[in-house]
Amino acid sequence: MYFTAKGIATMKKHLFLLPGLNTAKELSDLLENSGIDHDRIHIAHEDHTRAMKYHLNDLNFLEETDTIHSGERGFMIGIVLAAVTGFFTYNLLDGHPAGGIGTVFACLIALGFPTWLGGMIGASSDNYRLQPYHDHIQQGGAVVMVDINNPIEKERLNETIKHYAPARAAGTTSGFDNPFSGQLIPRKHLS
Repeated sequence: MYFTAKGIATMKKHLFLLPGLNTAKELSDLLENSGIDHDRIHIAHEDHTRAMKYHLNDLNFLEETDTIHSGERGFMIGIVLAAVTGFFTYNLLDGHPAGGIGTVFACLIALGFPTWLGGMIGASSDNYRLQPYHDHIQQGGAVVMVDINNPIEKERLNETIKHYAPARAAGTTSGFDNPFSGQLIPRKHLS
């Protein structure tokens, strides 16, 4: 994990674009030989069966889709709706014997529905980290994501990438989902 100025440790995901699954397999093997654990190397490619045949870490459903990220956004909207609903419901049912229970029930619905809806929208959308590379993946390219925890692994990654010409650096993201990052409207997942 990297340590920031505030002392908080974060995992970084380093993304690389490759022309296809064969080069992704080569890069994965090189990274493993350099000492990076196999479980920290993930491949985004449209042909999941072939990726599994190559013994690559294909993305799982939650890594490939935007379910968690969009659900977090829905949860944040739900918090605001629950507060507003709670205020009005409490004032409307003031003095009623079931006013407290009714208010809590209305708040739970106001919190749960946007969270559920956000997750459902995200389930049919690309992960916000992969949205910029959607066309590259659909055209047969691969995106390799490498989770790096410490400076030693980062040095191994940089040394390996420096000597592997087909890999093109595509950026670095945090290992934690950030509901404030990514596009406002998720891109539909086609595969």
